[in-house]
Amino acid sequence: MSGTFRKSFLVLALAVTWSPLAGAHMLNMTEVSFAVNEASDAMIVVRVDLGQSELITPEAYWAAVAASPSSEQQKLIEPVLKTVASGVEVFIDGEKRELALRKYEVTAISLEAIKNPFTPQMAQIQMAVGGPKPTEESSLEVRITDSLEVPWPCLVRVDSYSPLPLSRLLTSSTRSSGALGLNVSAESSSQGFMVTAVLRMQDWLPSITWLVVGAQHIIPMGLDHVVFILGLFFLSTKLTSLLLQVTAFTVAHSLTLGLTTLGFIAVPAYFVEPLIAASILYVAIDNLYSSHVAKWRLVVVMGFGLLHGLGFASALSDLALPEGSTLIPLLLFNLGVEIGQIAVLLSAYMVFGWFQNWPAYRKRVAEPASVTIAGIGLYWLIKRLAY
Repeated sequence: MSGTFRKSFLVLALAVTWSPLAGAHMLNMTEVSFAVNEASDAMIVVRVDLGQSELITPEAYWAAVAASPSSEQQKLIEPVLKTVASGVEVFIDGEKRELALRKYEVTAISLEAIKNPFTPQMAQIQMAVGGPKPTEESSLEVRITDSLEVPWPCLVRVDSYSPLPLSRLLTSSTRSSGALGLNVSAESSSQGFMVTAVLRMQDWLPSITWLVVGAQHIIPMGLDHVVFILGLFFLSTKLTSLLLQVTAFTVAHSLTLGLTTLGFIAVPAYFVEPLIAASILYVAIDNLYSSHVAKWRLVVVMGFGLLHGLGFASALSDLALPEGSTLIPLLLFNLGVEIGQIAVLLSAYMVFGWFQNWPAYRKRVAEPASVTIAGIGLYWLIKRLAY
């Protein structure tokens, strides 16, 4: 490989590894909505991803969501509600108004989904704004106090007597919306470039998120899949041979991932996980006793790909695809998995590709690596069978 080619590989690998961090905050942004009109009183609704906030631990949030009866749930979540209510301040015509809790909704799919910043678990807290009802001539200011830390940025939306909603973007350093008139004309209700950009990003981020989640299930969460891919790498010194194996693996796991997610097949995780560990052990041992890639190995790799696809489907089921739009998120998740696999291979080439023409490469590099992979696979197999 040329130096430029290696640098390009490095950039791609780093982009895949760090891209989750780039979009996490925008995806989990907090929303504070104020609403009032002729027919209704003033209300504030706060939508916040509690699992990614500092208000409660993911474990405590999951316990609150799963609690029954509702009185037990309220007992667990009440401290958070009080913190939010005291941390959001509403001023009407410069006068601070009291907020009274009306109702709340806390939902989550699983503890894993709560911990994952790319599957927002948005709680919704609705509060009534005390005092006289604001009029068309009133002004509104929303502040987030220094004592309240939420996933930033925070989008403030105002639906009132104005023909169009108003929006302001708050950050950890800019915590006030400033005074907003409740009856601003459509011509003067410009959102500003930043708010407009944020609203547009909200439209497409949920779909793109599934691509990132897929890549994340290889790097850094899918260690067993990473080790399997490395097992394929250490027998194949030729790129074409390696690509054939990876393609067979990809086709197979895409098939079972799709069939399982769409409900056509179902295999329990306690059956799949030990077999995935066994596939790692097999590939590593085959590396030690084979000097080249046999034709039948492609069939074996494809069979193991079917198993790994079931593993991907199990991980995806913990996050739950959105109802009514399964296909696109599924395709993006699968594409993300492929990006993660490519990043693993490119990283392996950058580290070990320099030595593949070395006469002692197999003895000094490939065989020790395969022994290590075999040991990891054996450990996982015993652990998954025993527990």
